[in-house]
Amino acid sequence: MHWLHPDEYPPLKRRKRPVLRLRYPLFLVLVIAAWFFLPGHSVGTGGTSQGDGSAVEGPAGPAHLSGQAVQCPMTREDLACIDQDTIGRYNLTIDWDLQQFIAEKASQYKLYYGAMVVMDAGSGDILALYGRGLGGEQDCSLGLDPDLGASIFKLVTAVAALEQAGFTPESVFSYNGSAYTLYKRQLTDRRNRWTEDISLADAFARSNNVVFGKIGSMHLGQQPLILTAEKMGFGRSPLREISIDPSESYLPQDEYGVAELACGFNRHTRISPLHAAQMVTAVLNDGFMLTPRLVHGQGVEKTRAMRDRTARALHDMMERTVKRGTVSKTFRGSSRDRVLKHLVIGGKSGSINGSDPKGRRNWFAGYARHKETGEGITIGCLLILNDRFWIEADTLSRLVIRRYFSRQKAGNHTAQAVGKL
Repeated sequence: MHWLHPDEYPPLKRRKRPVLRLRYPLFLVLVIAAWFFLPGHSVGTGGTSQGDGSAVEGPAGPAHLSGQAVQCPMTREDLACIDQDTIGRYNLTIDWDLQQFIAEKASQYKLYYGAMVVMDAGSGDILALYGRGLGGEQDCSLGLDPDLGASIFKLVTAVAALEQAGFTPESVFSYNGSAYTLYKRQLTDRRNRWTEDISLADAFARSNNVVFGKIGSMHLGQQPLILTAEKMGFGRSPLREISIDPSESYLPQDEYGVAELACGFNRHTRISPLHAAQMVTAVLNDGFMLTPRLVHGQGVEKTRAMRDRTARALHDMMERTVKRGTVSKTFRGSSRDRVLKHLVIGGKSGSINGSDPKGRRNWFAGYARHKETGEGITIGCLLILNDRFWIEADTLSRLVIRRYFSRQKAGNHTAQAVGKL
């Protein structure tokens, strides 16, 4: 049927097809009404329409539609390349300067493969989410992928030892042989002239596999480890905005398997850099673990992951790791650095060989907190090292910590100067 334009109607005296005179105004009203309700049409809002009912944050903050902040639908693929346009489109919490800094260092040190996540320990905001894949291409979503967790799982075992077995950081354990191997013959309390004694805090700081294996197999068992892992976020997606694969532990089949789980010396436990950074937030929040927040406007969510006294003990054990443990060489001289001397820094390292891609998994999970302001960040960094590498996870984390707090210090000095005018 051919619909006539109003100018094409014949004279009224002919009165042909009178039905058109009745339907056309009704059709026009329906079209106009439908136009007002099409997705993406907004009336009287301060936001910029994106064609899907969303609004981009402007200089004054996120725009609102019907009194509620509206975000673009986001997928994991949208986070592969994070630039200023991506941050604006999805109203991300990413700190662009910090994101750029990490990208520059990744290029400068020719990273083979790796990912880093930086979180604000007070709000849960994800300040940086960076990844570099094979061939040097950027893939920031790699920070969401679980990989072999190595000794990072000792965070879980330490919490279980303090809460489930009644140990303290100064509890003493014995071991025979190398601290970095795990043989069945080492999982006993038999003593000889080569037996060494070490405290729980020092065993944590030096990443002693034998002691943590014995804690798991001889003092804890499977259930306390699994339950503690669940409390600390294993088995569920860390993000609210999109669903991602969770970090995962496994059910050991025997006592030796429990020892492998407890010390992280296995090829089944998998942790993402995002979850590693999330777990550490509990250390700076009296045992409450923050849910990572990737989009502005989300509320702060906390879950109890450990007791407050456990968080304080783990805080000190991680600080000991930096001062005289596995990463002490990297952070040597921090007390004389103009930025780092104002911070309390703690961490946990880990290392294990793996495939896909092939290489050594090199971990650092830690925190940095300003002594005066209390402001803190947490970091989860996983680098996969091939035969030739120029930087390791703890060194990259040190650079990022210094960069973040040097900017904060400069900002505070500017604010103080303005206040004196």
